[in-house]
Amino acid sequence: MNKKTKIGLSILAVVFSVSSVLSGCAPKVTRTTSSALPPAKKPTVAAAPTPAPTPAAPMPEVTKHVPSYLKKYPWLSSYRIQSNNNNIHFAFDKSILTPLDKLVLRKDAIYLKYNPNVAIQIQGNCDRRGSEAYNLALGFRRANAAKVYLEDLGISSGRLKTISYGKERPLCRAHTSLCYAMNRRDHFVAVSR
Repeated sequence: MNKKTKIGLSILAVVFSVSSVLSGCAPKVTRTTSSALPPAKKPTVAAAPTPAPTPAAPMPEVTKHVPSYLKKYPWLSSYRIQSNNNNIHFAFDKSILTPLDKLVLRKDAIYLKYNPNVAIQIQGNCDRRGSEAYNLALGFRRANAAKVYLEDLGISSGRLKTISYGKERPLCRAHTSLCYAMNRRDHFVAVSR
């Protein structure tokens, strides 16, 4: 071999040895377990003993009877016919029921149908404009309009009483159109039969 070949091979050997050191080619060691030694166990911490559960008292059988109409009309369980939210309202100088009024009256009729021991007083009210006598007559027409509609829905007239308060019982006392509109109403009160 000539001198150049020896130098080239030695450089190549140095490159391979350096690359093997840098690449981390360490020999792989495989672990073998001996059958003579048992596998190591993790130390365990003794837990506090848990008390035996005490038997619970048996739950009493609660059979709550829900009327079938509450399944169909669940809102009836909390319906308050006397709420101001159930008032019906009228246009100025009118006693004609609007579609919204009829919707409220239909709910009232359903309530009355499933509560036969309840009678109501329909209170006709007006705003402060107009004479006392005129507003009493207008309040009476408004209360009768609601009464006739409830009778058409199947509620007995014996359970429906009417009264007119005219302008005596305003909800709002301001002199605004919004206040006047609030006062032109029929209000419903449960009364004894």
